Amino acid sequence: MRPSDAVREFLLREGISGVSVCCAFSGGADSLCLLRCLWEQKAQFGLELTAVHIQHGLRGEESRRDENYCRMVCEAWNIPLTVISANVQSHAQAHHLSTETAARECRYAAFETLPCDLIATAHTASDQLETVLFRMARGTGLKGLCGIPKRRGRYIRPLLAVTRREIEDFLEERDIPYMTDSTNLSDDYSRNRIRHHIVPELLALNSGAEQNAVRMTETLSEDAAYLEAQADRCYAAAMQADGSLAGIGELPPALQRRCLMRFLTSQSLPCGYEAVAAVQSLLSRGGRLDLDRSSTLLRYSRGVLYVEKPQAIAEKRLVTGENQLYPNRFVHAEVMDREKFELFASVHKKFTIFALDYDIIKGYAKLHGRKAGLRMKPDGRNFHVSVKKWLNAEVPPTKRATLHFLSDDEGLIWAEGLGVDGRVRLTEETRRLLVLYVYESDTDRT
Repeated sequence: MRPSDAVREFLLREGISGVSVCCAFSGGADSLCLLRCLWEQKAQFGLELTAVHIQHGLRGEESRRDENYCRMVCEAWNIPLTVISANVQSHAQAHHLSTETAARECRYAAFETLPCDLIATAHTASDQLETVLFRMARGTGLKGLCGIPKRRGRYIRPLLAVTRREIEDFLEERDIPYMTDSTNLSDDYSRNRIRHHIVPELLALNSGAEQNAVRMTETLSEDAAYLEAQADRCYAAAMQADGSLAGIGELPPALQRRCLMRFLTSQSLPCGYEAVAAVQSLLSRGGRLDLDRSSTLLRYSRGVLYVEKPQAIAEKRLVTGENQLYPNRFVHAEVMDREKFELFASVHKKFTIFALDYDIIKGYAKLHGRKAGLRMKPDGRNFHVSVKKWLNAEVPPTKRATLHFLSDDEGLIWAEGLGVDGRVRLTEETRRLLVLYVYESDTDRT
């Protein structure tokens, strides 16, 4: 399809007229073609057309060349241009992202600052095919196979039915030069490898592969929209006043999966393929499931799916003697010297006893339950570890809900079932010991 025809049909179909549109403009063939098509039709549709160039600063002189070209084109066509600089490398390092992902996040963050009604991006049929292939390789469901949407919020993609070859032909006919990003020529990025090696093979099998991908995503998007609407109704009908789901086990698999994903998301639980499959298995057998290896459990009984979360436990200042956070569970605390400790340990052999250097504790020692983000430097290690991961590896799921933790003003110093932080470990200089042991009831202390 000719790009100019595709853009005109898109504007007519979407009812876009009399609005401000900002075109994302890199200087490459796709965005240059889109800007030109919008420029040619802005009078017919009453568009207030502007452009934005994101300066990633990743390619040195080449990046500056692209920016200068964008400025020249917009000046020649009398299109207001905004140039926004983005520190992609810094963003990638700060958030542990690939350069490709960081650049995309920086672009869209910049787009959100633009004062316009619509933002037009130059995604094409070629991009659509590459996206579907990439998601298939990475793992996806129906939603992922729907590819890039034609419109999402104020983002529009008028060239989604046009191939890259058709865009290059359009520019050649008008004798309009364009910039080439040298990074697009390498195989350093996953999408480039798909573009350079896989897509050509598909086009060799069927020259209409790109357009077929567009038609497929359009059809699948319609199917997905219908299923999501059905799932919304089923989820609303299944949701009970107490937050449980009733009758979920009777739904067809396609609706069941979507309802479970909504439910797990609402509970801040994992909702990927494996998580949903695990819950579906629970629906077939009943019982309990520790989905994210934490103290939050899912329970399925008599056709109803529940979430069992531990009750919030108030923090308490540790006192000498008996301390209690949970029903029928106690922590005994005592301060003693080494000689008394050795005698104490020999008498109370049936207990798992923990000893800390009492004089190292900063401020008050506070007893509390499990919290998000707890970290500790175990004795003998020179780095901090995640208590959640450590518990998952060392403590059975059934025992995690009632564990005790002790912190001072500088952080966690003891975790029941794991041990003490290296900061308060016993050394040759230790004079006074804080001794802790846990028991289940008053009678257990004897």
